[in-house]
Amino acid sequence: MSDSSILEVEHRGAVDWVSLNRPDRLNALNQPLTDALLAYFEGQRRKTDTRVIVLGGAGRGFCSGADLKAGGKPDALRDGPHGDWTLRDLLKAMRACPQPIVCLVQGAAAGGGLAIALAADVIVAAESAVFHPAFIKIGLSGSELGVSWRLQRTIGVSKAREMLLTGRPMNAAEALRTGLVAAVVPDAELASYGAGLAEDMLKAAPDALRISKRTFDATLETPGFEAALEIEERGQIQAIRAGAAARRAAAQ
Repeated sequence: MSDSSILEVEHRGAVDWVSLNRPDRLNALNQPLTDALLAYFEGQRRKTDTRVIVLGGAGRGFCSGADLKAGGKPDALRDGPHGDWTLRDLLKAMRACPQPIVCLVQGAAAGGGLAIALAADVIVAAESAVFHPAFIKIGLSGSELGVSWRLQRTIGVSKAREMLLTGRPMNAAEALRTGLVAAVVPDAELASYGAGLAEDMLKAAPDALRISKRTFDATLETPGFEAALEIEERGQIQAIRAGAAARRAAAQ
């Protein structure tokens, strides 16, 4: 399989459908796949024609994490003893890209695959989905790649630490109950549900999605209510001005 085919990108109007494409390895992360993901998300920073990204995985699993069976092969993931450089850059690029990311998870989202799912804006789970931190099970620290940061904020300190310290997987029903995912749907309906979400998002004003994503991330990091109000107001002013400029341009 060529490097270009391990990550499939389909442009459907203003929506990019991005699919990890190593189904024979449950879309495990090797270096070529990780490099392709990083290049794709870094390339979205200044794109305005793509307004929503739908991210998924081919076959029966979303992503089983690092390809541990790659061993010393040339395409083995090079992140490891010297730091998770590529994967960290990938996760930062996902948050920095202005388009909201909808992640569709069927089967396993384990280790690095869980980290990628958590870096999305909205996670939708198929009934077969299983979220697995995996790290502690293979002799590592209970969390890395920002997983503890997101889980403790999403599902609460006690539940997140139970999951990370035991390595216990979380099924789709529990993920919905704890707020880890937005919805659970039958596997056969996962893509159509994602398409519906993207379609609803595209009803927003042209810059509204980009401003909203930036504002959400900023307020998540903000320590106080007043600072959050200020950030949100500035985003709203941006949106109002962008709308006014668009109306003026259309009237000319």
